[in-house]
Amino acid sequence: MAPVKESHSHVYILTSDIAIGKEEWQKMKEKYTLTEDGFVGYWHPAGGHEGRAIIVFPGSGADYELTRKCSEFLRKAGWSCLLVGFAGWDGLPEDPVLTPVEYAEKAVNVLKAAGYEKIAMYGISAGAKYAITAASFLPDVGLVIAGSPFDYTTEAFKGTKALNQSTFSWRGEALLYDPTVTLHRNIISVLLRTAFSKKYGTRRMLRGCYDENVQTEEARIKVENMHADFLMQCPGYDDCWPSDEAVPRMKKILEESGYSYRVQAPIYEKGSHLLCGDLMAVPEYLKSMRKILQAEYVDQDACNKAREDSMREALEFLEGWQ
Repeated sequence: MAPVKESHSHVYILTSDIAIGKEEWQKMKEKYTLTEDGFVGYWHPAGGHEGRAIIVFPGSGADYELTRKCSEFLRKAGWSCLLVGFAGWDGLPEDPVLTPVEYAEKAVNVLKAAGYEKIAMYGISAGAKYAITAASFLPDVGLVIAGSPFDYTTEAFKGTKALNQSTFSWRGEALLYDPTVTLHRNIISVLLRTAFSKKYGTRRMLRGCYDENVQTEEARIKVENMHADFLMQCPGYDDCWPSDEAVPRMKKILEESGYSYRVQAPIYEKGSHLLCGDLMAVPEYLKSMRKILQAEYVDQDACNKAREDSMREALEFLEGWQ
């Protein structure tokens, strides 16, 4: 990845960056490996919010460096972060296929053993889906921030090939999933039809493919099982996958279930799929997204404003964590 400049975004609340001498930090390792620890993770301590930490999950295809840059706004606000990969990092499979929720469980246990009493999870896109999946199984997770999430377990795929397997697993068993319908058809004809349609076009082809899927109750992520404050954010229309449908759907389910924790579900009408991450700190990546996502192509300044707002709201939500 090309070098990137540090962001000077005004949403940050700068705090001390001194980690030496804190008992919890001293019990943490700088790096966690699949062979030694059962998960891949990188520890980034900060100077505030003693006894609290955030597990950060990457979006689809995001490597460690991109994830570190995008989540730096959390650390600059004093939040210690454990960045945890679930695909493509340091010996992990390139694509999420039967990815164990236990990666998240092991990360939670490491933080608890180090003395962290309150643990949050944060993710964008595929990382958001993994975060809410993990939190639905792990009662020790007390807060979740999900940027552009999806609320159903989907079929794993590699490129344009459906793998007839779930993306996630728990205790050695595949989670029930909904098939990726388009990948079981002639994918070339599907993509061409989507690319030349008035509704989708070339910068909304992924959304067109997801819109053909059928959601079933069996594959729904049971967010009502979480024991966590929940901030979920989405754009007015998501060019990548239907987070704009998932967020109101999850909010409604939680309201009807009598969910007893804080829930916020802001919608950023002029935002894009890429919310709640400091992509302004990675200008090369952000520039490339204009070729892929319609919202970024039409008005990237408005998308940047939505990102700023979503990061600020995430920090405010964290400050309200009891």
